[in-house]
Amino acid sequence: MTPVAVRRLFRRMGFEFALHVPGPPLDRHVELLTFYAGYAPQHQREKLIPDGAIQIIVDLTDRPKKLYASETSPLAVDFSRSWISGMQQRWIVIEAQPAASMLIIRFRPGGAPAFMRHDASAFTNAVHPLEVVLKQRAGSLRDRILEAPGIAGKFAAAEAWLLEQAGGSLPFHPAAARLAAQLGTPGQRVRDLAEAAGLGQRQLRNVFDRWVGVSPKSYARIARFQRVLGALAAGGTGDPGLASAPLAPPDWAGLAQITGYSDQSHLSHDFRAFAGTTPGAYAAAYRGLSNYLPISLG
Repeated sequence: MTPVAVRRLFRRMGFEFALHVPGPPLDRHVELLTFYAGYAPQHQREKLIPDGAIQIIVDLTDRPKKLYASETSPLAVDFSRSWISGMQQRWIVIEAQPAASMLIIRFRPGGAPAFMRHDASAFTNAVHPLEVVLKQRAGSLRDRILEAPGIAGKFAAAEAWLLEQAGGSLPFHPAAARLAAQLGTPGQRVRDLAEAAGLGQRQLRNVFDRWVGVSPKSYARIARFQRVLGALAAGGTGDPGLASAPLAPPDWAGLAQITGYSDQSHLSHDFRAFAGTTPGAYAAAYRGLSNYLPISLG
């Protein structure tokens, strides 16, 4: 295997953050690998907003992490070692644990089934321990990452594990990936794209259930909301670990128009559905990462 190049490395006051984009043949299936260590949040919980991706999270510390029932509820489920977070259609709340260290594998739309050996819809709106999904094949991923020296070595260990899981075969549905990309741009209608691809709407729905995890319309809605968050983030620092200032309130009506919403009310509806908050409250709470909102319990 060729050496892994770390695309971006951020270090500050004990906090490390690095990104890596895999090369062929994984690049068609895996969008990004992320590593961080020494996380020191000032808040207790984080709200994760649907981002249109399935991810494997590998915890490199020994303390379990909590998935909470709500922003303030004491009810929680513990996850440890590694788990898979499916395509989410609403926000979830996780623990913001001091000194956390993780490696995250983010799959492209249509990329996860080659490694999970399940339809993508099996993980939708859920988080599963990786060992439940992959049995004994899950354990070696965390062990290899922990044993690997340096950040580049940890990325290389994750890539090697992924290739082994594929077993020499990387099944892929080009139409699923292509249509997901097209649905990520404004003005695209599911019906028109299905016709252009030579698929009936039921066939297209089956393809998305199998490979992406949600219906085409649901994916298009998430992608549209992500365009809004991306436009908002363009004015922030985007640097993890930095206590960025709240976002300046934009022209919400204008933002709704350029990102594909019918009006500002339509945009506000999706903020409540996906982020559990209003557009203004999101802008005020933003601290540099589009899909994470800090929650302080006082």
